[in-house]
Amino acid sequence: MSGVQGDVAKLLTLIVFTRRFSKVKGRIDIVFANAGVAEFVPFGAVSEEHFEQTIQHNVRGALFTVQKALPLLKDAGSIILNGSVASVKGTAAFGVLRRE
Repeated sequence: MSGVQGDVAKLLTLIVFTRRFSKVKGRIDIVFANAGVAEFVPFGAVSEEHFEQTIQHNVRGALFTVQKALPLLKDAGSIILNGSVASVKGTAAFGVLRRE
């Protein structure tokens, strides 16, 4: 068993990883896409940059992780998408990513 950690917001990282993985291991049994970032930012302080960074990681990153790994997935393999407890548990000012 092996796992790889990387920045799913960078499409090139995903492309390089899947190419290398296919040469070394060949096929994937399980894709576990766990993309979720956020930072405490009051709703009124959310900027376009905060919003874009959140979408980059939480939505775009998960989608492209699965897309790039899909051709390597074995028949009867599994795709697991792990989101966030934020959909069922609210936390004040914890809605978007803020990079300094």
